[in-house]
Amino acid sequence: MELDQIEVVVHPESIVHSAVEFEDGAVKAQLGLPDMRLPIAYALSYPQRIAVSEQRLDLFKLGALHFEPADPDRFPCLRLAYESIARGGNAPCVLNAANEIANLAFREGRIGFADVPRIIEETLAKASFTENPTLDDLFACDAEARSIAQTLF
Repeated sequence: MELDQIEVVVHPESIVHSAVEFEDGAVKAQLGLPDMRLPIAYALSYPQRIAVSEQRLDLFKLGALHFEPADPDRFPCLRLAYESIARGGNAPCVLNAANEIANLAFREGRIGFADVPRIIEETLAKASFTENPTLDDLFACDAEARSIAQTLF
């Protein structure tokens, strides 16, 4: 996909997990309770479906869905993701590796929430860039980015 084909929106109810717009303007969305077990189970079991919860989404109780544009200033990791996609090469791999390291450190209480985008951005600045990475290059890039990110907190 091209960068201009990707749009991130804020959806306060967390019911719509993904949506795809087709050439004719039709939109198909995956809706579920605000719990990632269903989308993860679907991704892991595709094309089968497995039961993960007794709870069901009740659209009548929900009533309405709301959406708003995602502000890259309010969500700096989103800005970094768009920049990585635009740069191409191994930049998205660096971003992913740094994000995983920073998020783990946050969940373990070793860094603050605001440190996550800083660590990602600094890792992107310090990691080696490869324009057309091979699979082996991406494995090496992942290891390098993880190592760099771990030095930043």
